[in-house]
Amino acid sequence: MTEAVTHLGHEVIECANADDALEKFSGAPRLDLVITDVRMPGHMDGIDLAKAIWAAYPQLPVIIVSGHMAPAPGFLPANARFISKPCTLDELSRTMNELLCVKRSGQNGPRTPTGGRPWPV
Repeated sequence: MTEAVTHLGHEVIECANADDALEKFSGAPRLDLVITDVRMPGHMDGIDLAKAIWAAYPQLPVIIVSGHMAPAPGFLPANARFISKPCTLDELSRTMNELLCVKRSGQNGPRTPTGGRPWPV
């Protein structure tokens, strides 16, 4: 995923796990977007990381990726998206651009249903 995002022209701060990500948030420059996999090492998974981000940084867009599950309808806030793995570079690019455009326009709004399959799959 790091290589794909870099290939798309974005700077990446890579984290080994959710705890590492939360630690880097506190000392990081302004972040524009977070991409997390559901399954990752450590005691927090990507869903827990996303919830922590939404609690501390509600305007920060989040993309959750997984090849094993999908969030239940209505789970994701308006400034979050889910991508099933494997995904194409085009799908990743479209999703990133959509969220970054919404963030820039300030239209993050309230939580809205986004569809998707119930989880776990």
